[in-house]
Amino acid sequence: MPKPDDVGVGTALIILNEKGEILLGERKGAHRAGHWCCPGGWLDRPDPTTDVAVIREAYEETGLLVERVHHHMWTSEDHPHAGFRSITLYHFAFPDDWKGTPRVMEPEKCTGWAWFAPNDLPSPLFPGIEKAVKALGAVIPLARN
Repeated sequence: MPKPDDVGVGTALIILNEKGEILLGERKGAHRAGHWCCPGGWLDRPDPTTDVAVIREAYEETGLLVERVHHHMWTSEDHPHAGFRSITLYHFAFPDDWKGTPRVMEPEKCTGWAWFAPNDLPSPLFPGIEKAVKALGAVIPLARN
């Protein structure tokens, strides 16, 4: 985690299933516990690209094998309770970009993973997710028949 007054750079992956639903997990044991978030985490120094970072984080958190991601957008969030700001680099993955069944790989950090329709997201959401999902809907059709 960044030092107080620092700006951390994180990655997040909006994973879509065949129904156009988004995978979200409920955080626990970390800042913003109880909030729902996409798989993701800090951009680590050894990661050569943001794609590698978000694919690594998705596997570490969900066990999903993500083969390809698409760049989406970035958001900026303030975390005054923790004394830092973050920039989150959002990516997304279509159903044919990943394999597996989501499972809790880090039970100390997540209570569980669930699929949600983009227009019926749980609350509270981790900062930036609602904006990223809304922007994604303008780029690609989320609901597939």
